[in-house]
Amino acid sequence: MNEFSRARLGLMLQYGVLIALLLALVAGGVTCVSIRESGRADDAELRLFAEAAAARLAAGQPATDSPERGRDKEDEDDDDHDRDLEHAGLVLFVLPITDGSLQPVASTSDGLPDLPAATAALSAASGRFATVERRGGEVRLYSLRVARDGQPVAVVQAARSRTAVQKAVGRLLLAVALIGAAGGLAAMLAGYWLSGRALRPVATALARQRAFTADASHELRTPLTLLRGNAELLARHPERPVGDSAELVQDMIDESARLGRLVADLLTLARAEAGQAPLTRQAVDLSNVATATIRDLEPAASARGLSLTGDIAPAVILQADPDRLRQLLLILLDNAVRYTEQGSVVLRLAEEGKHVLLSVTDTGRGIAPEHMPRIWDRFYRADPARSGDGAGLGLAIAKWIVEAHGGRIAVESRPGRGSTFTVRLPRR
Repeated sequence: MNEFSRARLGLMLQYGVLIALLLALVAGGVTCVSIRESGRADDAELRLFAEAAAARLAAGQPATDSPERGRDKEDEDDDDHDRDLEHAGLVLFVLPITDGSLQPVASTSDGLPDLPAATAALSAASGRFATVERRGGEVRLYSLRVARDGQPVAVVQAARSRTAVQKAVGRLLLAVALIGAAGGLAAMLAGYWLSGRALRPVATALARQRAFTADASHELRTPLTLLRGNAELLARHPERPVGDSAELVQDMIDESARLGRLVADLLTLARAEAGQAPLTRQAVDLSNVATATIRDLEPAASARGLSLTGDIAPAVILQADPDRLRQLLLILLDNAVRYTEQGSVVLRLAEEGKHVLLSVTDTGRGIAPEHMPRIWDRFYRADPARSGDGAGLGLAIAKWIVEAHGGRIAVESRPGRGSTFTVRLPRR
């Protein structure tokens, strides 16, 4: 597993854990609030139900208008009591007081009413809540003393089973757990996808950096090896006159010059990528720059039997860096001369509204379609066998120069029929 995959999995797990924690906090908070509010609502209903019954008893009336809601009858079986407690909702018990003592009443199969809770309410100034366990489930009670003419006559006890609430809470917790697990899984999948998109530029940059380091090391190693080899050869024969080793010395000079150009190109690209290669903009007569560049390269073109000509419009003025424009022309023309065995190289310069069009056309070998997308990459060569023709940095620098001036560069090529590099630059 490479560094990119490890980083991607790490981010995926972090996304999943973070989302799972957030879901747990939110869902847990909602669940706790729901349980608390449900309990408060149940207690309020119990208290109101008991207080209404107590008010009726204090007035000498029946405890409730609904016989089914009371549990002071003794002629119902256990199943009916169970059904009342679980499904009828609120159940009311009335425990009479005689000579200051609670009188026992018939109990349901659930063991209600609860005498300890009723006794505690008898001696209290206000009603008392209590929770008791009955037949494997919780029952919530509210007991309230009833007084008539200042004398306690009964204790009313309202009861409600909490089994349904507990089951609902259990289902809610299960739903929260399932939703949390699904959310965590979805977050991990989304995190894996998002981290892949986020890390892809980083991985590309790292790959390019590694490739750049490897290519630069290779390009630097060759001239350094030749320089060292020639120097060691000279050191082994110090008695020889320098004139006898003229070829070795010239090779060292040539390799030193090549090494200097390579280092300069690398420094240019490094500064450009770091934004530390500012342009010195001024009014430039590109016609004069193009004419001078053709004149400088004519000897090299003639030595290869090529015709180097220009079709240059006069007085083409634009705001640009003259040194960088000359470097751009040198790169394009030098590449055209180097990769053209026979025929001609033509530099054209024209004006088009607010833009300047510059093109270099050759009759060389051309560029295969599969190489076209990568010719702007550093150290890339369409023909690796011709590595001695240069380090493969020229077009990368040319592209930076054009884009730094706000322009665009493109190429059209057909294998065996030559290439045309076209540059479009704004006047300002």
